[in-house]
Amino acid sequence: MKGRVLAIDMPSGRASQAALIVDGRVEDLLMDSASETTQPDIDAVSWARVDRVLPNGAGAFVQLAQDQMGFLREAKGLKAENGVLVQVIGLPEPGKAAPVTRKLLYKTRLVIHTPTAPGINVSRQIRDPEEQGRLIGIVEGWSPDPDTREPALQKYWTMHSEGGFIVRSAARNASDQDVLDAISCALGMRSNHEGLTRSSEPGKFVQARLAMDDALMEWTDPIPDMIAVTNKLASRLVPSGPWDGLALGEDIYAAIRSDEGDPFEHFGVWDEVERLQRPLVDLPSGGSMIIEATRAMVTVDVNTGDHFSQGAGMTASIEAARELPRQLRLRGLGGQVIIDFATIKKMHRKKIEEVLKTAFRKDPVPTTLAGWTPLGNFELQRKRERRPLSELL
Repeated sequence: MKGRVLAIDMPSGRASQAALIVDGRVEDLLMDSASETTQPDIDAVSWARVDRVLPNGAGAFVQLAQDQMGFLREAKGLKAENGVLVQVIGLPEPGKAAPVTRKLLYKTRLVIHTPTAPGINVSRQIRDPEEQGRLIGIVEGWSPDPDTREPALQKYWTMHSEGGFIVRSAARNASDQDVLDAISCALGMRSNHEGLTRSSEPGKFVQARLAMDDALMEWTDPIPDMIAVTNKLASRLVPSGPWDGLALGEDIYAAIRSDEGDPFEHFGVWDEVERLQRPLVDLPSGGSMIIEATRAMVTVDVNTGDHFSQGAGMTASIEAARELPRQLRLRGLGGQVIIDFATIKKMHRKKIEEVLKTAFRKDPVPTTLAGWTPLGNFELQRKRERRPLSELL
């Protein structure tokens, strides 16, 4: 079907899963890790215990929870057995600790609270000066609602000394109340975590958002045409949590009946997942690319199939460059990526590079295009923000 569809489910064995489908094509995929995983998820917040501080302030190893270790570079003033509130900022390489930071971010759909970074910043995608001024004024004028329990949040928010806020692009034209509610939600998350540091021992908890929450928070700008859920889940999707302020009418929800399967089956997501488990990706011109993840890097090999002309090599390489961000995103792959494009003339490399820049500019994951290697391959570095799909399945 045409339009943007969010397919959300809470299957047995996994807390939640979500897919973004645009004009019938799966564009993004989120799945929660299995409960028995020993690796923390990105953005998970932990009241960690300092295990070992390295000499000369080089960092510290911290215990996030049982069998989960993190590495903190900001170790100044810490000693072994100290408790420290940290957030996971990347997935660890095999056998290594997860990178963590003390500079926490509390994300909601409309705003991000930055406890260690004072001031108010507005997304660069909001260019209208009047709208920028309106949103800054809302944040500056925030105060707890005296009719609720929110006065307790006031101590967590003293502008320019107790942190700041980033107003996200989704806040464009949002109502004043929705932005205020998002601020309260972000401060409430911070209050909750800081409260847990006073009531529990360090190294005992890791809190992460559900894939469902991330989907509703990150994929709803613009507002989707449909959110497809099971009948069982439909009653639970009420605006609350980090995606509060999501103005959805009842007609946007489409409950999938039990005889239609789950939402992933109904919209063909499982068929796409099956294809993603294979290294071969077919290209429209008849060529292909093979994506394989090793411990050290991700390798991509582009082939022209049965066509051997210079034009065929250029066509296949352009198609692969356009498709690559989607494939890496859906497969959950990051780190160093080496691409062996089909044979093309050196004078045409600039065109391939421009296509890559355009394609990755639309991808939300930070990616650095390093350029061509002496052997004629293209190298890029993509932040590891997700667990590989192969692990989640």
